[in-house]
Amino acid sequence: MIDYDTLRNWRFDPVVQEYDARDCRLYALGLNLGADPLAEDDLRCVAADPPEVVCTMPMTLGRPGPWLRDPRAGVDYTRLVLGESRLRLHAPLPPAARIEARHRVLRVTDKGAGRGALVTLLREITDAGTGRLLAEYEQVNFCRADGGFARDGRHDPAPSGPDWARPERPEDAEIALPTAANQALIYRLSGDMNPLHSDPATARRAGFDRPILHGLATLGMAGHALDRASRAAGGPPLSMLAARLSAPVLPGTALRLHLWRRSAGARDGVQFIVLDEAGRETVSRGTAEFQLMK
Repeated sequence: MIDYDTLRNWRFDPVVQEYDARDCRLYALGLNLGADPLAEDDLRCVAADPPEVVCTMPMTLGRPGPWLRDPRAGVDYTRLVLGESRLRLHAPLPPAARIEARHRVLRVTDKGAGRGALVTLLREITDAGTGRLLAEYEQVNFCRADGGFARDGRHDPAPSGPDWARPERPEDAEIALPTAANQALIYRLSGDMNPLHSDPATARRAGFDRPILHGLATLGMAGHALDRASRAAGGPPLSMLAARLSAPVLPGTALRLHLWRRSAGARDGVQFIVLDEAGRETVSRGTAEFQLMK
């Protein structure tokens, strides 16, 4: 069972990581870029030298490892899934660098017995040489089997997101996001080795027919598509991405991103959702902002 104080005060060592052009290309391949070997936009990310860095790559950098697998956390790791993510970009990511990541637990929330728990972790990513802040990444882990721990009432309020209501008008644009049957096996090479995404037996124990795609792969595809659409229209690059991962995606599923512009100004951003072939929301309550970075 989760112990609130243990999780809330978890101590992390700084994570220092070096990455290079090969890692950038591998991350892009894990988002299914390059599936069409003649797509010039994709080739800039998977074959150019140096490659164009996919803007959402900071979500994979400086991971603290499977810390919630530690028995002290009191979490059933086989039932753990990504709930929500928020990425704030402060500077363009170079195609090779040495970064440092620092982590802290922001919230531990009890949704109630049978409803799970939420553990929110903040990661700050800086250039290890200059100390320049590159990105902030906030991740809400949904511990599906661990609700009901706050018998004394001690827990944190659920994370608050921006006001979000689906616009009562047709979407302003729709973007196809095809996934590949082996995509989870490629994406995991960027660092997330959770067997839920590779081992059929683990997936079945977690209640899935087969391994599912990483939530951050789906979100990375959405972020890249939004960034590319803005820049293709002469707008600024993606600077913020936030969304809820609301349903699992099986590799090979055809997804579609639907977006609504908040106004005519690109800086005002967009709202978006991602639907699967059955019309089910796999990414919900999505927001994105766009701004030039130095």
